[in-house]
Amino acid sequence: MNTTKILTDEIADITVASLPSRPTAPTSFGGRGYTAREMKAAFDRLPLFIIERFNMLLDDISSADEGSLSAEIPTDIYEGHTLRQLFTDIQNGKYAEYFTFDDVTLKEYMDGIRERLDDAEDNIEICFSHIADKVIDASSPSSRATESGEVKI
Repeated sequence: MNTTKILTDEIADITVASLPSRPTAPTSFGGRGYTAREMKAAFDRLPLFIIERFNMLLDDISSADEGSLSAEIPTDIYEGHTLRQLFTDIQNGKYAEYFTFDDVTLKEYMDGIRERLDDAEDNIEICFSHIADKVIDASSPSSRATESGEVKI
């Protein structure tokens, strides 16, 4: 884990409170030697330091590395499951295993729908096959009624 807490001693030298109220004369003239540019830079140091640490935190949370913060945060999805595993599963398209309807996961539900669709497709194919057989049988000369012109199916 790369993220660390910001400690008071890390920011002691970069706080704005330690600066003079306005730019001062150079030290050679008895001042503290802060130019307007140095004052602006000093005001930027603390926010930039915080931004750097915040970005480290975001990188650590979203990292797929074993030592990342996300690898340490449990999800309670099942024993030993971590936020890192959830992120990885989402990236790999396996997130349907996490959503449930009653006691069935979305993945199981979708698998059942796919199975029923496959069965329906097979049944439609069988029906078309039977219909085609009947049409072929009905179009043969021996199955035609000679007087009425009707076709027997």
